[in-house]
Amino acid sequence: MKDLTQAPELKRFVLPALFVGALFLTLFLRRPDISGDTRMFTFQGPTMGTAYTVKVVAPGMDNATQARVDQAIIAALDSVNSSMSTYLKTSELSKFNAHQSLEPFKASPELIKVIEEASRVSKISEGAFDITVGPLVDAWGFGPDKPGSPPSQEQIALLRESVGYEKLQIETSSLTKRSKFLRIDLSAIAKGFALDQVQESLESLGYGNFMIEVGGEVVTRGTRLDGRIWRIGIERPDPEGISVYKAIELDSMAMASSGDYRNYREIEGKRISHTIDPRNGQPVTHRLASVTVLHKTCMSADALATMFSVMGPDEGFALAQTQDIAAFFLIRDKDGTYSELQSDAFKARTSR
Repeated sequence: MKDLTQAPELKRFVLPALFVGALFLTLFLRRPDISGDTRMFTFQGPTMGTAYTVKVVAPGMDNATQARVDQAIIAALDSVNSSMSTYLKTSELSKFNAHQSLEPFKASPELIKVIEEASRVSKISEGAFDITVGPLVDAWGFGPDKPGSPPSQEQIALLRESVGYEKLQIETSSLTKRSKFLRIDLSAIAKGFALDQVQESLESLGYGNFMIEVGGEVVTRGTRLDGRIWRIGIERPDPEGISVYKAIELDSMAMASSGDYRNYREIEGKRISHTIDPRNGQPVTHRLASVTVLHKTCMSADALATMFSVMGPDEGFALAQTQDIAAFFLIRDKDGTYSELQSDAFKARTSR
């Protein structure tokens, strides 16, 4: 069954700019590492067009306990996917998008929660983050259809009439379109929310030391098997391979990244970014290669990383400072090297 990150139109948000695997021992599914009375159990599998890895540090689990933990992880991930996928026609979100009416659409508390956070990020960025931007992304050739010629200014202006987060009214238990052609895409925030749901599931089972990774986004709690804080790598923005640019200790926080170095088009020798600025309907042209955000929830980290990818290093860094957001910017220089910017909040959370 395909899911929310498998549709081609969503590729602009599927960028695992965190490199986790190189910083951990390679473990077989559910095979424990033994150290004294405590072990580390690993749970892995496919989800949302990518894969999940969950490492739980705990006293020994028997097979039945391992199965319950695995089932809880899968249930949390599947619940978000079945609600917020734009690819599954039966999802709650797909039904809302097909709802071409200006009457209220009854929505689940989980969907409302994610959309409310998306709206908050849209407001602080003055529209740089916008879950209704899909039609513009499609027009620039990053959607499900075969790419064609770039859209004209007239086409962009027409599409922008049905794009805009302010055209969505959010109530306690319902959503209302102010344009019947409005559709939303939660791929820049739903995956992060899924990690938060897995975190809650593990904590409800009594576990306090774990690391969750889905498609490069990470949530940690407590410590590793050796008692140290989980150490996570930020990927070097290299389209040809995967390597670690910087490793940090992630102390019971969430981490998400976004960038432009693997998903782009070339038109007449000119590189066209997959990141479309909803404020003008154009691909971004700044030199930001990737941005990593630390936050208390992965849902927010996910959305904020996408927001900064649109805003770029200058505008984005200024907002990170004023909003006290922990953000790490990697900027592409003309000579092929990278320069970096670290917000004060990022420095405070990673300096030891």
